[in-house]
Amino acid sequence: MQNERVVWYEPQPATTDACTVCGNTQHNHLVLQVAHWVKDMGMMQVALCGACGSAWFPDMERYLVPYPDQNIILQDPDFPYYIYHYLEMVGGLDWKVSLLERLPFTGFQSVLEIGCNAGVMLDYCRTMWDATTVIGLEPSAYGVMGGKLLEIPIQSHYLRDAPEVQGRRFDFIYATEVLEHVQQPLEFLQELRQYLTDNGVVMLTTPRAGALNTQTPPGELLAALSPGAHYFLLSPEKLADLAQQAGFSWHHIEPFGMTQMAVLSRQPVALRPWFDVKERIREYYQRKTRLAVQDARVQLGHWINYHTHTAQADIPVEENVVLAIKSRLRHLFGIDLQQPQALLEQVLAADSLVGMGKAMPYALPFYLYWQARQLPDSDPRVWQYLQLAEICALQGLKVDFRNLFVYHALVMQIEKVLPVRPVPQPDHAWPLLARQIRESVPELQTPSPPVVSSVLGQIKSRLKRVGSRWMRV
Repeated sequence: MQNERVVWYEPQPATTDACTVCGNTQHNHLVLQVAHWVKDMGMMQVALCGACGSAWFPDMERYLVPYPDQNIILQDPDFPYYIYHYLEMVGGLDWKVSLLERLPFTGFQSVLEIGCNAGVMLDYCRTMWDATTVIGLEPSAYGVMGGKLLEIPIQSHYLRDAPEVQGRRFDFIYATEVLEHVQQPLEFLQELRQYLTDNGVVMLTTPRAGALNTQTPPGELLAALSPGAHYFLLSPEKLADLAQQAGFSWHHIEPFGMTQMAVLSRQPVALRPWFDVKERIREYYQRKTRLAVQDARVQLGHWINYHTHTAQADIPVEENVVLAIKSRLRHLFGIDLQQPQALLEQVLAADSLVGMGKAMPYALPFYLYWQARQLPDSDPRVWQYLQLAEICALQGLKVDFRNLFVYHALVMQIEKVLPVRPVPQPDHAWPLLARQIRESVPELQTPSPPVVSSVLGQIKSRLKRVGSRWMRV
């Protein structure tokens, strides 16, 4: 799976640029080039430090692009769809809960989340942990609108500027995928320690340098790099060193997919072993469906996510849940699953992330897939729902692979079960449509030969009469 946005160096040329994490200038190498999130900014280089093992972006200052003013974003009529996308696609809840539930959370009466985005995890702590005080800090427009939609206290400040937390200390401080956005990571960790109670716990996640390899799925790789937004990807050794320098006498760091989890404290923390948290997430959404929510689309998202997690647990979904979802789909989107062609026309007309969100709930492909899995094999709707789910997901990958990359895993799952389902009509056009969309998505095509070489590497290749290879992810 390759695309034009990531180009690996082969071989890796040396660079004398200083590592932005530790300052080392010896034995550093360029690893790859990646396209900036702003198309006109071109390609950025990624280097690997020969001393601390972290990765960073040389000459990062020239690639920094300020985000638009918060007030300007909030006035954009399309902006709510980015929040709906975040909430409906679970906002990382599926993997973050597996981290949080390992903590001794029964003792956490006060919770502070830094960089809480739309506030999903903060809402989880409030709903499932019964914490008496929860505060989120999110300076972006996501926090402003997320706080309104989830009806949760999110302050539009950075930590040092937030009047709501000054002079306060918290039992638990959480910062997921924040550290890599901070130019001075040591100062940030020291600041966190000042707001922690004596027995308090800090948990953070941050992309790990070890994720930079050609085996990492393209969507995850781009998320880890976030070129133009992230300063570095830390090695676990350097993260541990920074934690010790910041005054945390105890730390636990372990890899977690493309990222890494760090638990920091002044004393040892008893972590629970890994366990399946699907039931906890299911319970969270079940509780949310029982609460009054002002925004009807947010409520629909709760119903769909409850449906998905119930079906994943191999538990029959209650009929009233299916009826509630069908009713809200008709009311909010004009979607009637008994008239699938109209749904396809809406989805196929979408040409952006916002367009997809106007055509359907972002979680609809998952609902269709799991609704199909709930039906008897003999039911003709099984094939119909699976095929609709595949087409909707493929169209999402086509219009915005970067933001909708989670559809990719769903598409692969559907392709495992769909071929064994009989096509209701021999000349049905949907399989052909799905294949045509798939062929238009660069990231889903068969890998091509690799990538760019350094100048010296190119000369050697020509001398050997072997062309330079391009490796795209």
